Amino acid sequence: MYNYHIKPFILLVFTVFVWGSCKSKSSHNTLSNTTTTSAKTAPTEEAQQLIKKFGPIINGVWVKQDYIDKVIKTKSPFEAMDLAIGLTTFKVSLDSIRGDSLVAHGGWDNHEGADMKIKFHSGKRASTILLNGSELGYEIHGRDTMLILYKTKTDDVPTTMYIRVLKRPFKHDGDLDDGLVYLMNKGLVAGKYFVIDSLGKKADVVLSPFGKITGLSSFKSYMIDYDLGGEPMNNLDGFTFDIYTKHQQSYTFKIMADTLSLYETRPNADSTLLLVDKLKYKLIRKR
Repeated sequence: MYNYHIKPFILLVFTVFVWGSCKSKSSHNTLSNTTTTSAKTAPTEEAQQLIKKFGPIINGVWVKQDYIDKVIKTKSPFEAMDLAIGLTTFKVSLDSIRGDSLVAHGGWDNHEGADMKIKFHSGKRASTILLNGSELGYEIHGRDTMLILYKTKTDDVPTTMYIRVLKRPFKHDGDLDDGLVYLMNKGLVAGKYFVIDSLGKKADVVLSPFGKITGLSSFKSYMIDYDLGGEPMNNLDGFTFDIYTKHQQSYTFKIMADTLSLYETRPNADSTLLLVDKLKYKLIRKR
């Protein structure tokens, strides 16, 4: 059975938490913290100009572009795990600006979360500001905005590109994985289906991009697992109904053309791998 342990996040300043799992990592390199600016210190004129320029651009929830692109292309978060490295998602709220800086919440390796500091100081490159020991820039293509992370002050090659999922979290402060979850749901499974279960029962089912489900048994929510690899029996794409409830049910999934198939799983002889077992639900997308 999968360990689905993504929500909720509780992130404290400068404290690292495991992304809702009991998994541990032997090492983890987070971006170093820069000198703190007192909340009572008024920003300089330069900082005020940079806040005015960058604030509307960086505000929102961001996801690592090459990673989410591979998830959608392969129809498999497991196949894209080689790109789930470094800062994979982060969220920025202008409400947290204090003086010339703000605290942003970041997630590393689809597994750990920690706070970062964005300082509205000009970087070495044109149109960049400081993100801890790195620099953050942007590109605008029509209606699409992309953020660019440069890991070092001397490397002019863009290290990582991020796409904005939304300008505000889904609810209140939101969860750190809001962007990842939404893009996976939308790109892989969200839509209207005709379903046949293992007993031959038929129904109309709707999967929303926000993780809600209607029409399938009494299930109310679903979630695609993105924190994969590195542990025994964590080798298949996971799909869970009603996570963290007594009704929780976990499966592995495969997507072929318009069909989403959910399978039961079983461990191999030495409990190191999960094996695909019986087909439980077959969902055929409606056109």
